[in-house]
Amino acid sequence: MTDARLTSLDEELTIVFPGTWVMIPLHDEEAAARRIARLVTERVGRADRLARVRRTAKTELEHLVALADESSAFALALSMEILPGVPFPASIVLSREEWPTAPGPDDDTATHLQRCFPDDDALEFSIGPVRRRSQVRQTTYDEQSAPELVADYRFAVPDGSRLIHARINAPMATAPELYLELFDAMIDSISFRAPLGQPASGR
Repeated sequence: MTDARLTSLDEELTIVFPGTWVMIPLHDEEAAARRIARLVTERVGRADRLARVRRTAKTELEHLVALADESSAFALALSMEILPGVPFPASIVLSREEWPTAPGPDDDTATHLQRCFPDDDALEFSIGPVRRRSQVRQTTYDEQSAPELVADYRFAVPDGSRLIHARINAPMATAPELYLELFDAMIDSISFRAPLGQPASGR
């Protein structure tokens, strides 16, 4: 597995990725363009016959970065391989959100999450209570239809003031339940690092 440090405006997160993932710079068009160009060349190749594939991949990645830049996202990572030589297309975007509603006088974090996201699945991870919403939709790739898994996870920052929203997209998710197990493990691996000057107190 590969460790990656994801940094927000005022706190740091770490996450353990299965396989090989690549961080894409956000809010820096030139840096993102360079990273995308290098990734597409590395993954697709330089052959003339692959020009259309390169253009399609580049366009899709640029669109993903643009959507992240337009939101409150602070981290974007792309999956390359789940094992050496085994491609595993997926992406994760992390952003900060305000709570949709104020907590009730006796609400703990789990109760507040349940009231804000009543239709989502309730999970308990090492970072505390998590709400997960997932769906499988049909998406067209190169004129062929394939299932795409979209999973949204929300959990509170340590002081409870805001939420972290992690959205994972996995095109060609032919076994959605197995994919969800993998993504659950990824989110469960997230750890909050203590701000400078404060002792670490775990996740």
